[in-house]
Amino acid sequence: MSYISLEDCKHGYTYKISSRNLSIGVFNENDNGFIGIREKFGSEYLFTEYHWDTGAPFGTVHPKEEIEKCPCQEIKESLGSYCGTCRKDVQWEEGTSWQDKRRIHKEKDNCEKLSPCVKWNQEMFDYLKELEKKR
Repeated sequence: MSYISLEDCKHGYTYKISSRNLSIGVFNENDNGFIGIREKFGSEYLFTEYHWDTGAPFGTVHPKEEIEKCPCQEIKESLGSYCGTCRKDVQWEEGTSWQDKRRIHKEKDNCEKLSPCVKWNQEMFDYLKELEKKR
């Protein structure tokens, strides 16, 4: 099976791919993954699968063809977090270990009930959705 090697993939470029869940993906060199739209139980969302050359068990993507440079500013699934209660930004509070990390409001004047929610990268989702329609 012929595919584009990891070293030949370009950050921020969109590829036609063969993988478990995706058919088109934008390559992110920071994690050797391809971000695409996955459908599961009737929901669609951005999801990353990793280049075959990263090895088992996570390397599942065979890039087949370069399509174009992705026009999106951010090459990632999400753009941080916000509070679902007050809608203000949320950040990770650093701790001494990963277990000590927790989400907190960025600003001091916050609501009483923190409810962290993901800010999905809508620009990338819309771009990939439109590209899927064309193919």
